[in-house]
Amino acid sequence: MKSSHKVMCLLINVDSATDRLQEAKSQLDKQDLHWERLEAVTPKSEEFVLPEAGSKWYRELTNGEVACYLSHRKAWRKAIDAEVDYLIVLEDDLVIDGPLKKITDEIIEADMSWDMVKLFETRKSRRELRSLDSGVKIVDTPTMPIATTGYIVKVSSLPRLLESTKQFSRPIDVELKSYWEMNVRIYSIYPPPIKISEDNDSTIGVRQGDLSTVQRLGKIKYNFLSSIRARLGYFFRCFSKP
Repeated sequence: MKSSHKVMCLLINVDSATDRLQEAKSQLDKQDLHWERLEAVTPKSEEFVLPEAGSKWYRELTNGEVACYLSHRKAWRKAIDAEVDYLIVLEDDLVIDGPLKKITDEIIEADMSWDMVKLFETRKSRRELRSLDSGVKIVDTPTMPIATTGYIVKVSSLPRLLESTKQFSRPIDVELKSYWEMNVRIYSIYPPPIKISEDNDSTIGVRQGDLSTVQRLGKIKYNFLSSIRARLGYFFRCFSKP
């Protein structure tokens, strides 16, 4: 299947991570997929700006989490400027485990209402929305998978995402889990064509042991309320047309 739509594929990569770039390149070059590298924002980049203090999450973001967030916003703006129809965003710790180009083409051609489809890990609890010719399924889940290793997004939805993420206080993957706040529909693919490399040695996250008692309680409260909201949304979506 050859898509008639304009599709941009960006691989987010830090300048110093040359080994990751080469590994990702060796995988992507085997796919019938035109892609380009996007220089990731780092805490040393001119583009790096700390967000204003927020209260949506239980702790302050690390500089690495802020840089990751800004890198995805950078990718979104680039796609808008390029006037393409769809954007595929990949992080350089991916492992491709399927016909990525074929699957993304089929997602685009599917007659469905969606804003973003995550291309990696999905939940055990899932509802099939559409079966694709490649053998995978577009699915809806009660809660969104964590991480932002790979996804496809409609560029027409990006202005809304950019506007709603001007100020942020959560990591980008946690932000997208609260999709209802941005008025977007996010689905997943099962089985996923992308996995996260087992060699991923990212130290962006804060370990549970680094959290204070107040932060731990805040985390429990946040996760509990977020899960309830997500599951209620999923319940109502079960009665609507995808």
